[in-house]
Amino acid sequence: MKKESEAWRAIAEEELQSAEYLAEKKLFRMVCYHAQQSIEKSLKALLVDREVDIPRTHNVLDLLSALRTFNIHPDLSEEDAVFLNSVYRSRYPAGLGMMPGGEPSAGDAEKALRIAKKMHLWMRKDR
Repeated sequence: MKKESEAWRAIAEEELQSAEYLAEKKLFRMVCYHAQQSIEKSLKALLVDREVDIPRTHNVLDLLSALRTFNIHPDLSEEDAVFLNSVYRSRYPAGLGMMPGGEPSAGDAEKALRIAKKMHLWMRKDR
């Protein structure tokens, strides 16, 4: 495994730990943000592992599509990727219209965290 990939994985793990900690504090907006960031960085680590140039994007669906073109299939559905893209925008005030459903709920945070944990379990098996 490349040194750069290890760095991406380590930061992804920190993002997951941040999301877990923030969930305890009921800071749902930031749970969603860090869960999305965790998955984004995990997907980028997978691209680096395969010597693929990392797209400059935060779009989880785009990263997932890029991996699939190389026959890499992380444990992440397109539906979950779309959800993560939507909650990633929660870092902005709801009044800006980036979150049409309003502020992230406890359910949104739980879902984002569940997806991130599932992805991290898969990543550990991918090593």
